[in-house]
Amino acid sequence: NRLMNEIILELYRQNYAISNLAPFSESFYRRYGYENAIYEKMYKLNPAYLRFFKSVKEGKIVRGKWKDSDLKEAVIKLYQDKLNQNNQRNTVDREDWWWDRLDTYYPGRFICVYFDKNNQPAGYMFYRIRDREFRVKELYYKTPQAAKALLSIIASHSSSDLKYYVKMPESSLLGEFFPEQEGLKVQILPYMMTRIINVEQVLEALHLINTGKIKIEITDDEIVAENNGTWEIDQINKETKVRKTEKDPHYSGSLTNWTKVLLGHLTLKQAVRLGFIKEHHLVDNDFIKGEVSFYDYF
Repeated sequence: NRLMNEIILELYRQNYAISNLAPFSESFYRRYGYENAIYEKMYKLNPAYLRFFKSVKEGKIVRGKWKDSDLKEAVIKLYQDKLNQNNQRNTVDREDWWWDRLDTYYPGRFICVYFDKNNQPAGYMFYRIRDREFRVKELYYKTPQAAKALLSIIASHSSSDLKYYVKMPESSLLGEFFPEQEGLKVQILPYMMTRIINVEQVLEALHLINTGKIKIEITDDEIVAENNGTWEIDQINKETKVRKTEKDPHYSGSLTNWTKVLLGHLTLKQAVRLGFIKEHHLVDNDFIKGEVSFYDYF
């Protein structure tokens, strides 16, 4: 208990905005302000459904290992291009040492990169085959052609003896590429928990759907007292201004419940309807949060 309190206060002093962790117990970490905010979508593919995906006729697919410098460069470029779109939330900005560490953590991984007709990388996939399971740990595509090309690689390993799993971000629409979907098993699974360390930093990083002000009250942060209170968020064009106020809030809720809204997948209206957030005065506004593309484990 002392260690958790000390760590969170030290993170606040060092000006960190958030903390993520993989919980051994959700209820345990919720005591320290963590809440489920990062989910993954897991597809279990019926081997018979892989017949829909044939070898590509346009562009090419190159398969190899992380030590292959051309593939490594292509994967990092695609990942960084995604980050630079400025629509990512809580997605890890991977440094070179982190990429290498991931390869050490998951030995035996193969990489597939799809290059389009202009020889530009348009999608990549990491996968392993172990214990009669074909598991895609990470898959990203910029175009429909890239998605189908990567699925064709899975199809090239088609076997009734294998079980096929593809891990994707929660917002993934990969299943839409299957002409028949009844045999797909899709699960949304909690993955990482998030703790807001510095409320002001998080609010400043977010944008509102509509121009205007919204006042939210945050309660029950028993470790970082500075996070508690009423915060006024003022959206002026594309600039967000945040300040503490003594005015009555439009909405109230605990730090963990606000985490569901600010960094999780709930909209403000959904959180009110579910009873997580109390609405004092209706405001026609909500937070733009971007999309989570989180494959990392630590």
